[in-house]
Amino acid sequence: MQGKIAILAIAVAFIAGCSDPKKASEENFEKAAQAYLDTQYPKCFVLTAFPVQTEDFDMSGRSKLLHALAGVGIVKETELSRKEIPKSLFSEARIDISYSYDLTEEGRKYYRDGVQKLMNGNTVGGLCVGKAKIVKIDQFSEPGEMMGQKISRVTYSYQVTDLPNWAHDQNLLASARDLSTAVAGEKLPIRETRAMILTNNGWVHERLFGK
Repeated sequence: MQGKIAILAIAVAFIAGCSDPKKASEENFEKAAQAYLDTQYPKCFVLTAFPVQTEDFDMSGRSKLLHALAGVGIVKETELSRKEIPKSLFSEARIDISYSYDLTEEGRKYYRDGVQKLMNGNTVGGLCVGKAKIVKIDQFSEPGEMMGQKISRVTYSYQVTDLPNWAHDQNLLASARDLSTAVAGEKLPIRETRAMILTNNGWVHERLFGK
């Protein structure tokens, strides 16, 4: 009888240890990493309100990106004006065209409101696609103290899924770095190393700490 009780006690202790959210384990780090990825996907690669007009000086490359989105039917491109610029000492003759862009019915399927908070306190929406799933925890360090917190450096790999067909357009990928990274992550898992921080409720990703 005592032998059975001892075995039962060991089993209970083993189960409790496996489910301990504060334990440094692949299971807990996977949960923490996945919780972070769930805040990053669907990946939002165009952050703007619609309709939107092209900028006079496209320093950010947004006008080029919007033009590529028009090419795959996610936004509608409407010409507003065009101006002939004569040749000068510093540039060749050209025609500057101003466009307005608005979401198509297809584009509205991927648009999410309030995905980014601006400096003035307002929020802006964006076009967002895909899902991310942890493939494995590659490795993690022995937890150590840093600035009053217990921290482990964790390397994890994740794969991207559920991207729409239009997201693979080469013109679009050339203009959208975040989208290009996500598309590459469909075939080759993306690997990241981040700090996981121990809290009263278990381990959390460094970018979710305090939120």
